[in-house]
Amino acid sequence: MKQLTDITTPFSDIAVNNTIPGQELDWLKTLREQARAQFQRHGLPSKKVEDWKYTSLWALSQETFTHEAQASQLNETRCSEVALLESAYRLVIVDGQFNAELSRIDDLEAGLTLLPLSQALSMSEAVLNQQIDIEKPGLNALNTMLMNEGAYIQVKAGSNITKPIELLVINTGETEKLATHLRHVIDLAKDADLTIVEHYASLNDESVGLTDVISEVNLAENARLNHFKLQHESLSHYHIATLAGKQASTSTWHTNNISLGAKLARNDIHSQLLGEQAHVTMDGMYLVTGKQHVDNHTRIDHAVPNTTSEEIYKGVLDGDSHAVFNGKVIVHKDAQKTDANQSNRNLLLSRTCEIDTKPEMEIYADDVKCGHGSTVGQLDEQQIFFLRSRGLDETSARSLLTYAFAVEVLQRIADLPIRQALSNVIETRLPRGV
Repeated sequence: MKQLTDITTPFSDIAVNNTIPGQELDWLKTLREQARAQFQRHGLPSKKVEDWKYTSLWALSQETFTHEAQASQLNETRCSEVALLESAYRLVIVDGQFNAELSRIDDLEAGLTLLPLSQALSMSEAVLNQQIDIEKPGLNALNTMLMNEGAYIQVKAGSNITKPIELLVINTGETEKLATHLRHVIDLAKDADLTIVEHYASLNDESVGLTDVISEVNLAENARLNHFKLQHESLSHYHIATLAGKQASTSTWHTNNISLGAKLARNDIHSQLLGEQAHVTMDGMYLVTGKQHVDNHTRIDHAVPNTTSEEIYKGVLDGDSHAVFNGKVIVHKDAQKTDANQSNRNLLLSRTCEIDTKPEMEIYADDVKCGHGSTVGQLDEQQIFFLRSRGLDETSARSLLTYAFAVEVLQRIADLPIRQALSNVIETRLPRGV
């Protein structure tokens, strides 16, 4: 087997020496052993791998992470201050450990199962690890061999869950250089309807840590999932995430991924449209400054005829930051009547920031409607002049134009409380522009 990296880490040894939930399950133990064998062959991906050519994990590999957290002192008041939504079911993971006292998972609506993954492993065999490939260069194998917590969410056929779920993952900074490996499983049966917010936050703005998370989504016929993610961890943090799902006929999946924090953030998002009339909306926003690096890799597979997709990713870069966008849409053979649109737009606020953008389409059918594009630009000086002539100072004018550029992604969120909550966070984090 060809070695794809020169980067070595102690993660494989940790998988053997640490106590990880599910060791009593033969099928899971076998899966972890397969993942460990793959990780020993390939390790962390290097820039030799095409999908990682702009993103180096060398700095991450030089950190010595802790995998056992100290008991946290986080209380309910502080947790509620961090939470994004007031009226929502809430599953709280603090420093990699499920916290029952801070969670709100009682009195669930009929048809909804919401449990920490560590308590649901025995019932997850049919769906766990079905949306990802542990052989793919990346961190799927790492997560599979070390995952120790997360959320298990199942919605029965015909159930319309009216209250959203917030998966609140908090790094308190109380355990130095803590690595957490999380797996979320989201399974919606026929005609089910659900809204989820994944929320990742740090309480210590300088804490170093690693969040390694995979979210798997399975949508049956006519299932509808609204999925939002907000990541605003410490600017010394590493965040590596995969969101992958399969969609049956007439299913609808709306995703919105917002990256504000982390020293290095990587998001891999993949949807497979496997049934006719399936639709995915894949939106995202990244706001980075200083020496932050954010990498978004998206992929949409139109595998059958009569499927649709729409994607808008927008980025605001300042300081010495670096962003990567690689969006791929694949229209497979005989996937006629595909309608796919993809857009990546970037606003550069400094002379030293950098964006590598690569929207792609591979089309193997001849009766399709597809379009894609990307833009990279700066604030319009004439617009700044216009606003200043109306009484705004230069800083305020630049901030207003920056917000106007970014807000389009938020306006596409139909749920008003979630849109407002995300907007409130983003307004505090928008670069001022210089």
